[in-house]
Amino acid sequence: MKNLRSSTLLSSLFLAVANLPCAPASAASVAGGEALQQSIARTVQAAPGHFAVYAARSGQAPDVCLNCDDLINAASTIKLFVLDAAYAAFAKGQLSPEETITVHNHFHSLVGSGTFALQQKEDSYDPLYAQAGKPVPVSELLRVMIQYSSNLATNLMIEKLGVLPVRSVVKAQGLNGIFFGRMIEDFDANDQGIRNRVSARGLGGFLQKLDSGRIVGKAQSQSMVQIMLGQTFNDIIPPGLPAGTPVAHKTGWVDGVRNDAALVTLPDGTRYILVLLTSDLPDEQAGIKVLNGLSHQVYGYYLKQAHPAP
Repeated sequence: MKNLRSSTLLSSLFLAVANLPCAPASAASVAGGEALQQSIARTVQAAPGHFAVYAARSGQAPDVCLNCDDLINAASTIKLFVLDAAYAAFAKGQLSPEETITVHNHFHSLVGSGTFALQQKEDSYDPLYAQAGKPVPVSELLRVMIQYSSNLATNLMIEKLGVLPVRSVVKAQGLNGIFFGRMIEDFDANDQGIRNRVSARGLGGFLQKLDSGRIVGKAQSQSMVQIMLGQTFNDIIPPGLPAGTPVAHKTGWVDGVRNDAALVTLPDGTRYILVLLTSDLPDEQAGIKVLNGLSHQVYGYYLKQAHPAP
């Protein structure tokens, strides 16, 4: 991918994240969460395009759940679940981070007998194409898949793991609202309705589990977060934050879509989860500015919650 699309349904503020016990909320924080949701709803209602937002403190139910069950084009946020499946394979002894995969750019479609190749001009990490025919460690493929959003690394990993096993990992972990369908640019499968879709609540639930060490295991979750901290595409959530704020996240984009899903660390070391998904953006740069503003609003809210006025 090179750097490059409203009805507002307000979901319940306090639906529990799947399989996640939630800490009790004070009356003040409930009122604050309601105000935040209302403010964000007003902002996106005035903006062209469709927006979905999930915001929650780590370990707690969402304060904002706006259109958060809408299924939206995952774009490259789907790569988080390839990372997840790779770590699940590591834990089972089915794959090693040191194992190598020979770089190539020809893949079998999930449907029929056809093959396809990725378009390098649509990818965001050219160096891997220059390594065609050479072995590259799995650990490096996973790193560039997340930090540089390499489509080629993604398809090499999906080919190694298998589409159905990736789906099985998502299902076994109870990640509702996540639909892993196919490799990147498998347009034959796409034409048959096999697509990668996510909801803001689904990505939020994944990040909740990741932050609490429940994606594969504690060590594996921490390792995945470390990779995400090295994200190189930082134009959506980070611009709304103070410089230097730690953000473990994954962005994604296609025409009319700009997505970001993040674990954000506050100055006191506590964290919150923010997922921003979009579709039908007529002006992507204008949409990004709206998302920057939403990130700023959410950070200010959680900073105030962490340091309430006396």
